[in-house]
Amino acid sequence: MGFIAQSICETLWPTRCALCDTPGKLLCPRCARSLEFIDYYRACPRCGSPWGSLQCDRCNPVTERELADVSPCVSCFRYEGGAALLVKTYKDKGEQRLADVLARFLADVVDPAWKEWAQAVSYIPATTKARRRRGFDHMALVAQSFSRMTGLPCTQTLEECKAADQRTLSRQERIANMQGRFQAIKALGLNRVLLLDDVITTGATLSSAQCALDRSRCSTRIATIARA
Repeated sequence: MGFIAQSICETLWPTRCALCDTPGKLLCPRCARSLEFIDYYRACPRCGSPWGSLQCDRCNPVTERELADVSPCVSCFRYEGGAALLVKTYKDKGEQRLADVLARFLADVVDPAWKEWAQAVSYIPATTKARRRRGFDHMALVAQSFSRMTGLPCTQTLEECKAADQRTLSRQERIANMQGRFQAIKALGLNRVLLLDDVITTGATLSSAQCALDRSRCSTRIATIARA
């Protein structure tokens, strides 16, 4: 869009904060400060659980029987309050410009050593039904923006197999539903990928993706916008 067209659009429909509706920015400084950031030094170094630095309640041998094993993983926020609204506004209200905002948060939380380690950045593809409903693949846009910020090439590494909508399922049903959901794209030609997703709940989706890439001898490290 040209400068004049952008100016006209901004005059008619000024940019507003996605959380408080204040004119000016997509995410105003006050709302950005209110987000429930996860403290990197208090989080589990393996799965990224917010309070797991000393003893994780998510990836220890007992809870691993109930939750899918996903590691290593880091996340920006706890999925509540403003962070949950931010993700939902982006995914379900069509505010695609938030892709750059979310990608910046991810770029800040990912360890620089991970960026050096990875050959490419990739993402969990949206289901066909979700893409049709929203009109875009939300994590593809975030990954592309992340790529521009970090210089890592962006590539799709996974193809979707059939699975039910996760939002209607219990924790155990989510894990069973995700088994075999993904397959790695043939002739991938990559050994180390940084994989992005929006929200980690049980870890079932990411575990399935990680397993599919493992079968193609591609190692993964994972970063998500939020975790429930």
